[in-house]
This record gives sequence, C-alpha cells and structure tokens, in this order.
Amino acid sequence: MIAKKMPTANEIASGFTLVELMVVLLIIGLMASVVVFSFPSGSSKLEEDAQRFAARTAALRDNAILQSRPMAVQITPSGYSFLERRKGSWSVIEDKPFVSTNWSSGVTANTGDNGTMMISFESTGLPSDQAELVLQGETQSRRVLIAPMGDVKLAGAAP
Repeated sequence: MIAKKMPTANEIASGFTLVELMVVLLIIGLMASVVVFSFPSGSSKLEEDAQRFAARTAALRDNAILQSRPMAVQITPSGYSFLERRKGSWSVIEDKPFVSTNWSSGVTANTGDNGTMMISFESTGLPSDQAELVLQGETQSRRVLIAPMGDVKLAGAAP
C-alpha cells in the first residue's frame, strides 16, 4: 500500500479564502457602478425641458382643482410662467414649483405668430382649449399635448 502524504500547513494556506474572494468581488462591483453612473444619462436638454414643463403643467392643473381657482401657463419662445386668477386679473405665481422658467440653451417653443401662448385651467381642471406645444431643439423636436379633459402628455417629434 502506498501511504498518502498529509498536506503541510504552508500548502493549505496557499489558496484564497472565501472572504478574500468576496472582498475582491465587492471592490469590482463598486468600481463598475462608479463607471456606469459616470456616463451621461443620454437625455437631452430638450427632453428634460419637455418633461419638466409637462410635469409642472399637470401640477398646475391639479392645483387649480385643489384651490378651486383658474390657473394658467403662459409660454413664450424663451420660457414659461404660471399665473393664477385673483380679483379679476391674472397674477404671476412665483412659489415653487411654479416659478418662471427659461428653456435650456438651444431649446425654443413654437408659440405661433403672436409670440405667446396661454393655456388656462378652470377650477374643474378642464383646459380652456386643447393645445399642442412644440419644443424645438438643435436637431430634434418634442410635443407636449394638453387633451380636452386636461391630461398633459408628452408625444413624439413634431410632424
């Protein structure tokens, strides 16, 4: 019979432990997440402006219902502001999130011939008219639709 030689302490300690492997995997995972989050999100200024405008306009509609007061958004080629009806006239709202905002550089709104567009919401949340706002970027466009029932939606590029 051949006798097997028992491993020495040095031979046993020459491998990696499970804890060491877990630490290495943790470090690799952290480095990979830093790399992934350092990439730009891919969303353009146009997309961010369109999403922000749509969200704020929908919040304005909800606010008109909650306060039981007509409210409006006034859009110019360079930006937009929010208004509320008080004592028979329109007043600009400057409370967050309804502060006046300029479009990002390179983004403009197509507001038609008169240069401004105003969309008001009654205290019921219904808009004065259904509307379509076209935001133009450097190479693309984005539409924001306000439906007859007051829904605010982002749509694809303008035709």
